[in-house]
Amino acid sequence: MEDAESTDAPAPPTPHERHVLVLDLSKSMLAPLPEPEILGAEKQKIEVARTAVYRIVENSSKVGASFGIVTFTETVRIAVPLSEIRAENLPYLESLIAMLNPSGRSAIWDALAVGADLLRSGPGGVRGNLVLVTDGWDNASTRYEVRDPADTRPPGTKGDLVPHLLPPGSELSFRIIGIGSGQERDKGVDSVAMNRLLDQLRARATELGLAGGFAYQEVVTGSQLFAQMVHAFLDVDYEGSQSLDQLHPEELARHAAGAARALKEPQQHVVVTRLSDHLSAAPSAPVPNGGSAAASPLMEVDVLSAPGGVAPAYLRERYGPLGVVIEAYLQQDYDGALARLAKAKPLLPTVTGSYWEARIRFARGEVVDAARHLLEAWNEAEKLPPDNRIRIVRRLALLQARMQNDKETETLVQFIDETDHKLARADPAMKVRLHDLFSRLMELRGTYRLTRLEGEGDSAKAAQDHEAAVESIFGLLQDTRLENTSGEATVDGALDFIEICLAEMR
Repeated sequence: MEDAESTDAPAPPTPHERHVLVLDLSKSMLAPLPEPEILGAEKQKIEVARTAVYRIVENSSKVGASFGIVTFTETVRIAVPLSEIRAENLPYLESLIAMLNPSGRSAIWDALAVGADLLRSGPGGVRGNLVLVTDGWDNASTRYEVRDPADTRPPGTKGDLVPHLLPPGSELSFRIIGIGSGQERDKGVDSVAMNRLLDQLRARATELGLAGGFAYQEVVTGSQLFAQMVHAFLDVDYEGSQSLDQLHPEELARHAAGAARALKEPQQHVVVTRLSDHLSAAPSAPVPNGGSAAASPLMEVDVLSAPGGVAPAYLRERYGPLGVVIEAYLQQDYDGALARLAKAKPLLPTVTGSYWEARIRFARGEVVDAARHLLEAWNEAEKLPPDNRIRIVRRLALLQARMQNDKETETLVQFIDETDHKLARADPAMKVRLHDLFSRLMELRGTYRLTRLEGEGDSAKAAQDHEAAVESIFGLLQDTRLENTSGEATVDGALDFIEICLAEMR
């Protein structure tokens, strides 16, 4: 046991660095998954899942993350205990993964309880990233069940899974990847039961004031299964971004002051005006019945980077036909990227194809063509549901700011985007708080402008109204600081950024 008072003891991993996969090994995982886009191509569900786990474990060894695997049939086993994955252990782990062979029935609830136990952090509750991959219905659990809150009958001999997964003090990111249509028993995941579980977890998190995120995604092809499994464990950096929590205070102040100039001078930063209309909309909310808003990772309009010249891992698997386009782009093979994009466009959402056409042509120096394709992407984005549109519009605004060499707007959008991205799986309540603060910050442009207009209205009253708005946001900011009990560094960085912007807007 480590000495608790030792100053040399390493800091415990953050929740996103503690991952547990709960993998279905029931007999139905031997069935094949189709690949409609590739004639005759299909693989067993377990074969696709094994390949995804290889990739996840390999990446964990590079970033020093802790990873564990729980498998289940009618029996639950800890295949890989939660521990830091080291490169020298990969051959052994790959051998273990190769021996994961399906048989029997499905004790899903019991397996989730064991997964939560691996992530249990003493009195601090369950902390980390828990991912369930299943194609079935629970038909073999003997220890736990998901109880219906409306059921007034006395509890049976099984424990209630929901409080076991989410005790007080927890910070849990929980994602379910369901294989199949979810509509008929023995032909796919039990979507009704999975959504009921997520609804109860959300309600409990709200009741206890817990940080966490809960999502459900159904997949019906092998490539979708692979992409969603990798997506659940691997993050992709944003191009040219600097982490909020790693910036020196002087750098943070300089960036925030630049962003404030974009707010104070709307006539010189037209992208901000367009962006603010979308940011004023309600933040992303859970989809009814726990579903996923995005049917495919291809819906993402990601801003990808290649740190040190090395492309992010498994682009092809994660982004499907878009992955080969991004690979060529990151290698600065712009001709090749355009050729691949032309082939991939029929398989991509229109907004995604137009965005990448604009981005590649801008990299080639074809500014007029790039602007035309970016306008097409803006028009397509307007047709999207709000839940998808807000994220995508930020990406379009970032590209437009770069095309116009508008560094102030670029900085502002990057900070908003990074905050949203880093908190996506950590704390939905804090994400809503910060969304509100950023929206209010954007709205200050209007009251600030009135204080600078001479001969129009009562300038003294305009100044008072503007100062009152600044003070109101400052009060909300201080309340948010008090609520950030987890000490999330990204939140602190975002709040510092907003506070400096407020000072500049006085």
